[in-house]
Amino acid sequence: MTKTDLVKSIANATGFSQNDVRSILNALAGPTGVVATTLKKGGKVIISGFGTFHVRERRARRARNPRTGCAVKVPKRRYPAFKPAKTFKDVLKK
Repeated sequence: MTKTDLVKSIANATGFSQNDVRSILNALAGPTGVVATTLKKGGKVIISGFGTFHVRERRARRARNPRTGCAVKVPKRRYPAFKPAKTFKDVLKK
């Protein structure tokens, strides 16, 4: 499902216009949306019955460049993660 499909589905289910739904979706999950800015500050976003967005961190490590075989230092980095809620996982089990 693409973002356009998602916007159409939500608009049909709620009766809101597609423009309104697109604006809400961008405010929630866009690059400058609520989820991204909260995670950037180190917080987490919990949507009851759906799941939790949080930040994980990979530790620094050494890797090899496959082309040259030289060792490369990979710095630690933070990345977004999602943990689905139990009720959401239960829906997928059926």
